[in-house]
Amino acid sequence: MAMKKVIHIRFYANMRTIIGQSNLDVAYSGANTLRELVARLVENYPDMQHKVLDEGENLRQDVPIFVNGRNPRLTSAGINIALEPDDVISLFSPISSGRMNVEVMRSPESGEED
Repeated sequence: MAMKKVIHIRFYANMRTIIGQSNLDVAYSGANTLRELVARLVENYPDMQHKVLDEGENLRQDVPIFVNGRNPRLTSAGINIALEPDDVISLFSPISSGRMNVEVMRSPESGEED
């Protein structure tokens, strides 16, 4: 039996409260982008819309989000980055100090940068 292809999402801080859990696996459909994944999340969890999207339906600049520990905003694709099966998305609540410009999230297992 073939393994189901999924994308793993980890929620932190207030995002855990909105979603009701700290981890969620979503089916990988073949042509997923981070933007599409966020749109699916908002569709399934409407309470998160004002927390993660601005008035233009774009990801808010003060929302830290990482793909496999890296800030996609620092890539040429930005939040249109293509996702692959088994990618790990980390989604945090908006930060009060403004834009997030950290490139690498520390690995929770080692406490070191990836």
